[in-house]
Amino acid sequence: MRARAGWGMELDEDELLAGALGMAASRHLRKSVLEIDLALALPPAAAARRARQVLSDLGSELDIRGDGETADSQVVGIVAAGAGGLNPAVVTVTIRAADHGSKLTVRGAAKEGLIKQHAGEAAARRVAAALA
Repeated sequence: MRARAGWGMELDEDELLAGALGMAASRHLRKSVLEIDLALALPPAAAARRARQVLSDLGSELDIRGDGETADSQVVGIVAAGAGGLNPAVVTVTIRAADHGSKLTVRGAAKEGLIKQHAGEAAARRVAAALA
């Protein structure tokens, strides 16, 4: 999964996790990933603003692609997950227009070490619960 960064660069989900973990070896670790679909009774622009707010509240927003008025908008952030919140998870919220509001896809991804914490799954669930 790729997310657009500022200045026209593309950020790879694995690169974001490696940077957040500060480890080059993290590329070789498996990922915990979960995608959750939500329907909100908000127009896409309002849903994008809500996603930005939730990611800022739970962690830090990294990037937004689109303004919510386009066909697809994405908001990307890093959320603390895992035991003691020490495992960073990249959360991407994709917003699409729907008949009665917006359809959101929340994707959480985190690297897993020897002890499986399912941090990506937990981060996706936390963000989805805050958006609902």
